[in-house]
Amino acid sequence: MSFFKEIADSLTTAVGAVSGGYNYIGYGGRAIYIEGVKRVLSIAPESMTFDCGKVRLNVSGAELTVSELEDGCVTVTGKVSSVAEEVK
Repeated sequence: MSFFKEIADSLTTAVGAVSGGYNYIGYGGRAIYIEGVKRVLSIAPESMTFDCGKVRLNVSGAELTVSELEDGCVTVTGKVSSVAEEVK
């Protein structure tokens, strides 16, 4: 289990809120780490789309590459300019 999922689960229990099912961390526009990815929908150097359950997560930028993909966790490196949610 990941550290971030443990925190989200404990907050959900304490507050009674519903978790979005995914988490992401940006690293100063150079990378983004995403947990909770169900499927990779598209990969291109300018944009990538990930299915995270109830939400599609769109990562935009330049020279984007998937540097790691394992067990629902994805690391995208490159020049990340934005991350947007699209509710299904």
